[in-house]
Amino acid sequence: MTTTCLHGGALFDGRRLIRPGGVIFSHEEVLDVFQGRGSRVADRAIDVGGMLIMPGLVDLHSDALEKHIEMRPGVFFDPVFALQSLDNRLAACGVTRFCHAITFGDERSGVRSLDEALRMVTLIRAFAGQAISSVRHRIHARYEITGVDSLKVLQHLLHEGMIDMVSIMDHTPGQGQFKSFQAYKDYYGKTYALSDAELREMVQRKKEKRSHGWETVQDFLRQVQKRHLPILSHDDDTEDKVALVRELGGTASEFPVSLEAAAASIRHKMKVFMGAPNMLRGRSTNGNLSAAEAITHDLCHGLVSDYYPESLMQAAFKVCRGMAQSKEKALALVSSGPGAYLDSRSGAGFLKPGSPADLVVIAETTPWVKTVQTWVGGRCVYNCGHPQVKMD
Repeated sequence: MTTTCLHGGALFDGRRLIRPGGVIFSHEEVLDVFQGRGSRVADRAIDVGGMLIMPGLVDLHSDALEKHIEMRPGVFFDPVFALQSLDNRLAACGVTRFCHAITFGDERSGVRSLDEALRMVTLIRAFAGQAISSVRHRIHARYEITGVDSLKVLQHLLHEGMIDMVSIMDHTPGQGQFKSFQAYKDYYGKTYALSDAELREMVQRKKEKRSHGWETVQDFLRQVQKRHLPILSHDDDTEDKVALVRELGGTASEFPVSLEAAAASIRHKMKVFMGAPNMLRGRSTNGNLSAAEAITHDLCHGLVSDYYPESLMQAAFKVCRGMAQSKEKALALVSSGPGAYLDSRSGAGFLKPGSPADLVVIAETTPWVKTVQTWVGGRCVYNCGHPQVKMD
């Protein structure tokens, strides 16, 4: 068993900042976290030259793979190439545990059709088991409640152990993320190059299936609960919606669109996750609740990259540099916060004896920080060759 010691800088262990600190790990797990200067006994010791050592980032929600496959509307690339490219990108972003948000909805064509969703899940699962993969890939199944035709497929994937978490969505215009048809049109029309007639047909189908969809989703979510998987709700807008989701077994609200919904989620003992791009840009794409406002009111347990993996680390540092938040709280938003929600037993998002040997070394440059090294399972999967990092 080869052991490695990283030392020579501050260390964030998921809860506290240790200055200076170090960590010893094997290919399987963290063996020890210590305070003090100098290395400890290990097969190899690396001095990080004053940079920050912290747990690898845990990303609960990102549809970045869709963007890699379909870079522009109607312009498709080979999915295997897209996944391998994204895997390399994630390692360079310091993301060590990545949940692919795969949509199971009512789209009939394109990258979000049922056939493509099933193909992506199968591809990701196969890739995750290969030595070529750099980071840990997980499946976040997003179920659109009007996509009732997807339920049988989802139930099969659930039975086969292919899903790691589930979120439910209702994108019917008039509530949630899209308060009006115009808001729906502005997003879907531009993103997927759909005509006005195609959009109106989609909306009509959603309205016809919505009531039945909320009824049929209940049995599916009971099956998810039996397997002890996280259940999230997408784009909650009112306390009533939050209460309904909680009754159905939901344990987190992602991208709540109002302060009311975020506060209600906390009262109902649900976690709240906001978008890192929202935090980085200072506003929501659709004019909904800003991540900064949720964090200011202490209503956010973690950030997710949504569609832009590079935003995750940068958003955490924007929080600690530009808001009245401690560095510990800010870094927890992208590590221990989402990690504990995804799988509290594994120790994901923490550096402590027995937790996965998933770490990053960060150069705290301004205005943007830089990932210097990423380690997954004790293996260095990314190294920018920074001159301050030296072997002892």
